[in-house]
Amino acid sequence: MGSVMLANAKQSRADDRETVMLRAKVVDSRGTREARISDVSARGLLGNMEQPPQRGEFINIHFPAREVAGQVRWVNGRQFGVRLRERVDAASLTSGRRPRQVAKPIAVEAEEDMSLKGTIIAYAVLGLTALSTAYLIVTYVIF
Repeated sequence: MGSVMLANAKQSRADDRETVMLRAKVVDSRGTREARISDVSARGLLGNMEQPPQRGEFINIHFPAREVAGQVRWVNGRQFGVRLRERVDAASLTSGRRPRQVAKPIAVEAEEDMSLKGTIIAYAVLGLTALSTAYLIVTYVIF
């Protein structure tokens, strides 16, 4: 009877996971390296790479569509499991499409003509700079 309950527990966990074959870039304390992600759930993923990050390390994982962060919970040879910081929709990682974002218009104020006040200030600053430079040159040459 206990084995039936265990089988059901494993089955419910498997139902929450989606088998995938995704390439990703893992950023950890050793830099950025390629990895294959083979299993994704709302709160975790299973990765495979030549030199996996160490257990307990916090990492970022870059997919074509988005970036996720989490902590490495276990390492076994080339495989590693990550507990994600935030819940993710597995479909958003596998779709290859970036999450939809509303583009914000950039306000561009093209002012070709400077106002009279702005022009006067610009020439005043330029004149003061020229006078200061002339004073310094004269002072340096005379003394």
